[in-house]
Amino acid sequence: MTDQLKNSAATREVAAESSRLADPAPWELLGEEPGFNRFLSVSLRRYRLPDGREVDWDVLGPKSSEGITSGVTVLPLTPDGKIVTIRMFRAGPDAVVTNLPGGLVEPGEEIALAGARELEEETGYTCETLDVVGWQWSGASSTYRKYVAIARGCRPDGKQQLDETEDCVPVELTVDAFRAELRTPGAMTGIDAAYLALDHAGLL
Repeated sequence: MTDQLKNSAATREVAAESSRLADPAPWELLGEEPGFNRFLSVSLRRYRLPDGREVDWDVLGPKSSEGITSGVTVLPLTPDGKIVTIRMFRAGPDAVVTNLPGGLVEPGEEIALAGARELEEETGYTCETLDVVGWQWSGASSTYRKYVAIARGCRPDGKQQLDETEDCVPVELTVDAFRAELRTPGAMTGIDAAYLALDHAGLL
């Protein structure tokens, strides 16, 4: 690209930024009180809106009483390029669906170690490397951070250790089969993290 084209592209970018509307003013948090607290928790927040009105808002998270604020989802890649998924029952969909392995990060636990631990516990696979590539909010009304990691060199040479309510069955899928699952309505949960992981892995 010539300097002239570079300058032209930069000028268009600056113009696009300058024409963007300003963000709305943030709400002012006035207070928060706990509500429901089991595996999932619900807290009630009171906000003051920019126009002075006050509103109550429910926010969600997992096990806030135990200090858990985040989880991790892992995209496990085998040496031959397949993706290790799990088939398990999910209470929300009320059905057996495809998931990527993952789970809660214990208080004080490193994200990467939590990802490797959850990978082996749910699938029986270990990995040669695991890289945390980003995070996202679990939902628009959630206080819960969902980290996303990519594990490479995954092999079924570990020990599956399921919780008493887990029924995970590991399934290796080709990238094409995995993407077909993502496009099938209701076939998977956690597809936002899955797409983010695929993007970072260069597999979109």
